[in-house]
Amino acid sequence: MLVVSRSLCRSLVAPSFVVKSQSSTQSSYSTTTTATTNRFDYSLKQKKDISCSTPATATAVHFTSLFSSSTSLSLSSTASASCFNRRLIRDFTNQNKSSLLIATRKERSIIHVNNNNNNQPQLYNNNNNRYLSTSSNTTTNTTTTISTTTPEWISKLPKSIQPYIFLSRLDKPIGTLLLLYPCLWSTALAADPGHLPDLKLMLMFTAGAFMMRSAGCVINDMADYKFDRKVERTKLRPLASSALSHRQAFALLSAQLLTSFGILLTFNNYTIILAMASVPIVIMYPFMKRFTYYPQFVLGLAFNWGALVGYSAVVGSCDWSVVLPLYLAGISWTMVYDTIYAHMDKKDDVSVGVKSTALAFGDRSRVILSAFSALTVAAMLATGYASSMPLEYYIGSAVCASHLAYQMLSVDFNSPQSCMKFFISNRTFALLFLLTIIIAKLFQQVEQENQQQQIELLD
Repeated sequence: MLVVSRSLCRSLVAPSFVVKSQSSTQSSYSTTTTATTNRFDYSLKQKKDISCSTPATATAVHFTSLFSSSTSLSLSSTASASCFNRRLIRDFTNQNKSSLLIATRKERSIIHVNNNNNNQPQLYNNNNNRYLSTSSNTTTNTTTTISTTTPEWISKLPKSIQPYIFLSRLDKPIGTLLLLYPCLWSTALAADPGHLPDLKLMLMFTAGAFMMRSAGCVINDMADYKFDRKVERTKLRPLASSALSHRQAFALLSAQLLTSFGILLTFNNYTIILAMASVPIVIMYPFMKRFTYYPQFVLGLAFNWGALVGYSAVVGSCDWSVVLPLYLAGISWTMVYDTIYAHMDKKDDVSVGVKSTALAFGDRSRVILSAFSALTVAAMLATGYASSMPLEYYIGSAVCASHLAYQMLSVDFNSPQSCMKFFISNRTFALLFLLTIIIAKLFQQVEQENQQQQIELLD
């Protein structure tokens, strides 16, 4: 167990950092590093129990501690606590994988850290007089744990950039994929029989989905930062934890929207107008959880708009007999995966006062989501019928249906880990459906040629 302790000091004397092994069964390891400035990075990769301490001369320090998979981390405070000059602990992981502690620049905070003898860190933010992991407004010892996973590639980026990465959810690409796949479905569906979908268009939609999903996350966090502070899963988001200001978030949002609009201008006029029609829905979604138990439906309207846009980008207009069933399939599918996702926060949602389909469906979630899964498959079949798809399409749709059935039979709605697992598994469902459309389109020409030959023989 790693124990870190510091004392508050106003001196500007450079800090000394001592590391040594506490375990008698392990080889000793010790070093002393005297920093010439008040800012340093320190990393440990030793698979052993380690104790770290700084004398009372340390002030305004900035550190990053990186540990191996077998090392656990716990922090303990001194009587006068620790002073981080314009630094705020942004994130901490204490998993079986690498443990990482990141300090980011923003607020002047005094961080109390307590050792509760179970290898779990507990942090207290002096700015709002509460522990980061609880809604308590007092400096009591009532704390809970902070546990997140920070990808290694983010930890290597400059500290000033990391909050923007987290705000844009670049560490969680699943949202981008769920937004992108309906665009790819309709792009592939609009391809000529016997041909692969337009690769250039698919790449443009990928870039657009990446930017718009990131922009949507910023809008969502700007609207919900007060709620996020009270929810276990979201309390360390950059706006909720004050790692970024709203002005900084708005600057990022402006850049994202401008870039997205630039990408949109490369499409035909019909597609531009059609895509712009979705903007009110995108803006409206973050506020829906305040007023309705069905914000997931509004998310479905926004996230699956690509089912319309992708088709028009290829053809120049929409064949509504094809794209509307596809759009319906996407909406009902979103009701499935986002309700599963909402079950992770249902306890916090009740205490905070926000609404979701997880709360509306409650114990009936499995039955209701099974019905939405059936509706998804039915709409997929209707799309195939309207598109004159060959047998291969229906075989692929059956495989997709089995994936949804597996989710409904296996997910544990009372386990956040299970909900997250099956939420993420929907990227597999979406990929299977995309491959189904692409393969069916390649076989579609063969079937049409066979039908033409039969007609000629009859004549």
